[in-house]
Amino acid sequence: MGKGFSQIIKKSMLSLGLSALCLIPMGNIASAETAVDKKASSSDAAINWQEFHSVSGKCRMSFPDFPQHVTENMNVSEDGYSLRYDAYISALDKQTVFMLLVAQYPDFVDETYARMSLEGFLNGVLNHNPGNQLIFADLLLVEGHEALDFLIRTGTVYFKGRAMMVKNSLYLMAMECEIQTYNENHYSSFVNSFKLSTK
Repeated sequence: MGKGFSQIIKKSMLSLGLSALCLIPMGNIASAETAVDKKASSSDAAINWQEFHSVSGKCRMSFPDFPQHVTENMNVSEDGYSLRYDAYISALDKQTVFMLLVAQYPDFVDETYARMSLEGFLNGVLNHNPGNQLIFADLLLVEGHEALDFLIRTGTVYFKGRAMMVKNSLYLMAMECEIQTYNENHYSSFVNSFKLSTK
């Protein structure tokens, strides 16, 4: 669990030239899953959501447990442009993983092509695996920025998330879980806790 969609996202972003967003070392997701004891109750009240501030991502978000952080700077072109990504991963239990990925592109990349970038990202994820089934995808505005909400099913796994462009940064907030453990309240609490820093 936690490996399938992350690998798909990685390859989709590579095909779009947005590679570093999804280059999450899979061992970190696996260790996040094993480090968490299964909760006795699945109610929202049983989760002690912890607010986490990402200085590099210029945002804050609540996780079910303090997230593991992975960061990397990568060269993405022959012209010497680099891309920084930060991944924050936290497991609720062995079936549910929450993640925030922040990719910071060179300054010349901006929100002008946000819709095309978001749709291209989603199409890349869907086309990577013929078993991926899009349940829904909706474009919306979040804090004045274009965003894309989506739900994908692959076998017995749901991958639900929101991708958003802010200036030259791409944010992906997502929950991956077994279908039988899907909890809309958990997802909503996670995604709606996202706030951009005002500084």
